Amino acid sequence: MKTSLRSAVVLFALVVGLSLVLSMTTSAADVAGTYKCEGDTMTGGKYTGTVTIVKKDEIYRVTWKLGDGKDTYLGIGVLQGDVLAVSYYGSKFGVVAYKVEDDSKLVGKRAMVKGDTVLTEILTKQ
Repeated sequence: MKTSLRSAVVLFALVVGLSLVLSMTTSAADVAGTYKCEGDTMTGGKYTGTVTIVKKDEIYRVTWKLGDGKDTYLGIGVLQGDVLAVSYYGSKFGVVAYKVEDDSKLVGKRAMVKGDTVLTEILTKQ
């Protein structure tokens, strides 16, 4: 009886572990692309733009072109499970953590070096 229970527990752990690995692989393959960007500003306003995510090995290069395209930010990130974590710089510096909702939507929480507020940014694949 103890052997079959132990075998069942080991089998369960293997299935759960394999599921986690497969879900991480699926998310990684779907993140790269061009997105419509919508977010909140620190002053209570909104901004829009285009975000391009390019994968190279395990690194993600991210480019934001906001407004009329003159306001550009560059970033570098890593994907861990269903979260893409990116640090960015331009006229402002900060970090954003995107939760991969599905193949076409990333929902981010971001913070800037000169600020004390967590803001939202949503990326929708074009």
